[in-house]
Amino acid sequence: MMGSENLLQQTVDEVIETLPGVWGRIRSNLRAAAIENFGITLEQFHVLRHIRSGYATVAELAEKKGISRPAISQAVEVLVDKGLVTRESNPADRRSPHLKVTPHASDFLDANFEKNRIWMKEEMKALSPDEMTQVIQVMEILKKTFTPEERKH
Repeated sequence: MMGSENLLQQTVDEVIETLPGVWGRIRSNLRAAAIENFGITLEQFHVLRHIRSGYATVAELAEKKGISRPAISQAVEVLVDKGLVTRESNPADRRSPHLKVTPHASDFLDANFEKNRIWMKEEMKALSPDEMTQVIQVMEILKKTFTPEERKH
């Protein structure tokens, strides 16, 4: 029987070795669809996604992403130029307009995520029902372990 410290170390090593590769493949698929459909970078895609989820100003986006306001402003400018984001006046601060995803961009995001789900289903269809159940259980455990808000439930 493996000691609990050894088991913990093996678990950490497996997570570190597995998740980056899996997430890299998923990101690559999302990136390809974003570039193919709208000619935007993965970073611009993430900015678009964050705007849709409620980050309404450049300052909020910069804080969320942990990058400079000029870098976010540049990404937003591209999204505005492509008709994916609009700027609306902010009565509280005229220098910081509210950002909104256009209906066209919202449809794009929905289609992109659906396309990714279809790709993931194709990649995972060879799993047995027991393996799928195990994946779900592991994802729930990882979410609970690494997402502070999940620990409260």
